[in-house]
Amino acid sequence: MNLRQLYYFKTIAELEHYTRAAETLYVSQSSLSHAIRELENELHVELFTRQGRNIKLTKHGELFYPHVKKTIETLENGISQLQDYIDPNRGTVSLSAFSSLDAFVSDAIVQYLSATGRVDVRFQYEHDGFHEIHQKLIRGEIDLAFSTKIDDPRIDGVRIGAHRLVLLVPEKHPFAKKESISLKELSGENFTTYDADSQLGVQIKEYLRQMDVRPNIVMEARQDIVIYGLVSSGHSVAITPLPLSGAPYNVTPIPISDPIPQRDIYLLWNKERYMPPAAGYFQDFIAGKKALFDQFLLRCPGCQP
Repeated sequence: MNLRQLYYFKTIAELEHYTRAAETLYVSQSSLSHAIRELENELHVELFTRQGRNIKLTKHGELFYPHVKKTIETLENGISQLQDYIDPNRGTVSLSAFSSLDAFVSDAIVQYLSATGRVDVRFQYEHDGFHEIHQKLIRGEIDLAFSTKIDDPRIDGVRIGAHRLVLLVPEKHPFAKKESISLKELSGENFTTYDADSQLGVQIKEYLRQMDVRPNIVMEARQDIVIYGLVSSGHSVAITPLPLSGAPYNVTPIPISDPIPQRDIYLLWNKERYMPPAAGYFQDFIAGKKALFDQFLLRCPGCQP
């Protein structure tokens, strides 16, 4: 049994006529008849019976037809989706990024669509932590990622800017009146940070350890929005990447005066995996803009605390 025989069977069943089916399929009637005989011999049943000039399905054919129809429709849908996926003007770009980069990712997509006119390209975007992004790139579950650098020979990328860290405090906190702050002032403060599975959580704790600063860690979380909520409620202070959509409600971001590293942001991809054309065009656009994240920060009204 092969796919050609199934297409022949489906067409005859729907047209109920060998001659019209042969014309529709652009094959000779003898080739069509031979293919159906082979299929019937393999299945050990008769699929069609003649009624005058027409062809009708037998009971066996009626039983077989819906399964053949569903199989062919599923296959054609798969082919259509695959063609859309690889079409640079209609394909799909699968992205992942830290949740703190949401505003930038949205802006980058809008810039790309406006500049290229590829408005039918679909973007699939999801939040992930550093380790999840690494694994998804390796497994090929995403095409591209906005992340800090990943030290893996399979992963390539281009730096697009730096995301500085700030201290978030409740609006009524005494620190809120400061123009800048040293981390040394955090000793004894109620402090919320990222959990142990987060790359940034590990880095922040290391910065504090090196400076011999001992805040009172009251909560660890993975998502920025959870940390924003805890600070907003007056529960604690926190070190986070600068919020790109402006200060969260009831929260004041304060620059950190200590020379702690900024987070270098990269566009990353797996150089050992196939890159669909739609994703490749987006990749070229972002990489070609050089420091696109730094450019975004200059245009972002809420990005200058």
